[in-house]
Amino acid sequence: MKGFIRTIAAAMLLTLPLCAQAQVENGFTEISVEDDFSPNGFQWFRDAQLLCAGDKTKENAMTIGWGGIGTLWGRTALTVYVAEQRHTKKFMDASEYFTVMSFDKSMANVLQYMGSHSGRDGDKAAALGLHTAYTANGTPYYKEATMVIECKTMYAAPFDKSHFRSDVPKRMYGNFPGGVHTEYIGEVVGAWTKGNAYADNEVVKAIMERRSIRKYIDQPVEHEKLEQIALCGINAPSGINRQPWEIRIVEDYSFIQELTDIFKKANPDMVSRDKDFKNMFRNAPNIICVATPKGDGQLDAGLLGENMMLTAQALGLGTCCLGGPVRFLNTSEEAKPYIYRLGFSEGYELLYILAVGYPDEQPDAKPRDASKVKYIK
Repeated sequence: MKGFIRTIAAAMLLTLPLCAQAQVENGFTEISVEDDFSPNGFQWFRDAQLLCAGDKTKENAMTIGWGGIGTLWGRTALTVYVAEQRHTKKFMDASEYFTVMSFDKSMANVLQYMGSHSGRDGDKAAALGLHTAYTANGTPYYKEATMVIECKTMYAAPFDKSHFRSDVPKRMYGNFPGGVHTEYIGEVVGAWTKGNAYADNEVVKAIMERRSIRKYIDQPVEHEKLEQIALCGINAPSGINRQPWEIRIVEDYSFIQELTDIFKKANPDMVSRDKDFKNMFRNAPNIICVATPKGDGQLDAGLLGENMMLTAQALGLGTCCLGGPVRFLNTSEEAKPYIYRLGFSEGYELLYILAVGYPDEQPDAKPRDASKVKYIK
C-alpha cells in the first residue's frame, strides 16, 4: 500500500509544470504575484532584495535597493537597476531571464555580503554557503531564499543623462563611482515562496524574537513572573541531572543601587559616557545572578540561562546576559559584601548576571551566519 501511495505521489509530481516542479522540490510553493504578493510594494525594494542572473555554468548576484513592481505593456512587470561598473551587469546583459529573491531577516548577512563584495573576487554564493538551483528556464536562484520572482527581460537601456529633469538624478550621478544605471524591465513569468511551517509556534516565536535588551523602563518585574522564569530555568537539562547551579533573583532595588554607587566611584569615565546611566546592569530593575562550582557546570548553567531568557521573552520581558558587572563584582573588594549577601554555597563562583525588565527598545536582529550549519545526509 505504501509503495502504491509513493507511486501515485510521484505521478502527481510529474504532472506539475516543470518550472513549478523544480521549486516544489526545494520547498517552495508557486504563487501569483497579482493575488498573493503581500509585501508593501513601495517598501519592498527599500528593505533590500537579491538580484541574480546567469546560467548553469556561472551566475552572479548582488543586493539591490531600487526597483518597482506594476503593470506595463499589458504584462505584470518588475523593474530593477544595475550600475555600469557592477559585475552582475554583464550577466544581466547576457541573460534572457533574471531572478529577484527575498531572505529571512535572520539571514541579513547574505544581503550585506552580496552588497559589499564583488563576484570578480570570488564565488560569493559559495562563501556564504548558499546552494544554487535553477528554474525550468535555467535561471539561477538560491535554495535558502524565502521568495523567488523570475522575470523575462523585455527592455534594457542605460539612463540618458540628457533627459534628467530634476536635481535628484543629477546629484546622484555627479560623483557616483559605479557609473550610470541600466534599467531592466522584466515580465514576471514565475513566483514562489517558502513559508516557515513553524513560524506560528510559540516556542519558535520566542526564540526568533528574543533580543539582548539594553534599555528598560522604570517598572519592576512582578514577583510571579520572576518565579516563572526561575521555574523554567531549573527545568533545563543538566549532566546526569546534577543541576550544578545556584540562582539569586534580586528584587530589592537598593541592592542594585548600592552596588552601582560603588561601580560609579571605580569607573567615573565609563559612567560619564552614558547620558542615560542609572545603574550598572543596563538600568534593569531586576537582576538574576547565577553561580556554579568554580571550574564546573558552566555548560549546564548556559542551558539554564537560555531557558530563563526565552521564558522572559514569552512573558513580554527583555533580558541581557552581562559579563562586565560579573568581572567587577568578582574583583572589587568593596563589592565583596554584596557577593556574600547573595549567599552562594562555599566553592561557588558568580558566573553571569541576567538583566531583566520591561524593554524600552526593540532592536533589530543581528545577522546570523547560516553557512556555519552543514547537513550530513
